[in-house]
Amino acid sequence: MDSSIAIIGILMMAALVVSIFVKSYLDKKRISNAREMVELQDDLRRMQTAMTIIPDLYFDVPTKIFMFKRVIQLAGKLQEFTGEDASLNMLMGTMQEQLQKIQGTKDNRAARLGQWSKINNADTAHEARSMIKFLHGQMVASVKSNLIPRALGTRVVANLKIMAPRLAMDLNYNLAQGALKMNKPRPALGKLRVAKGLIHKSNIKQHMKKQQMEIEALIKSTEEQLNAKRKKAQAQSVNKLASGVEDMNEKDQWDQKKNLYE
Repeated sequence: MDSSIAIIGILMMAALVVSIFVKSYLDKKRISNAREMVELQDDLRRMQTAMTIIPDLYFDVPTKIFMFKRVIQLAGKLQEFTGEDASLNMLMGTMQEQLQKIQGTKDNRAARLGQWSKINNADTAHEARSMIKFLHGQMVASVKSNLIPRALGTRVVANLKIMAPRLAMDLNYNLAQGALKMNKPRPALGKLRVAKGLIHKSNIKQHMKKQQMEIEALIKSTEEQLNAKRKKAQAQSVNKLASGVEDMNEKDQWDQKKNLYE
């Protein structure tokens, strides 16, 4: 009898330990799933932001293929946690259509890189730069999960390395244009010189000859404008000085005449 009670007690204790272990495991699993779902939502949101904020002309065909595939993968994984979602289904459908359109197409690199983007805000450029870093991490994850082959990942990395210098070039060019429109040639000249230096150092300068010629022409005309202003200011200063001397001479002559009659 005593042995039976002892066995029952041991079984009850074992059941209690197992139930505690199972509950702990389920709690950890639930927390892990919740964390993974939040990370998926964040990655998906940032992928969509990258598509919006980074100028489209920065994306070559391999980079677009990677991005479309990654968004589809993230949306599909997210549905495993949330179930069927109309907005996710719509997003995946749109990305599938874009992927089918882009696959097999050729990238006109020279025409694409020979254009200026419309990045004209330092905050926007900073956010775009952070998105480029984010895309690099997503590319690594895509290669590791066999979503894209390593060869495609290598081409994506090569394109991402072009993006950051292009951001700086386009930002300085657009800021210079804005300064010129506001009749502020001196800050415009500084921005143009920075943009020219970045093009000269760039590994895609062979595709940016048109931009380089445009910037050089703008630098020349802006320097001429500043020189003209400086010469005008100097002439006005000389005229003002001469006028002051003339006034002093007239005053001296008047004082001399007054002294004759006093």
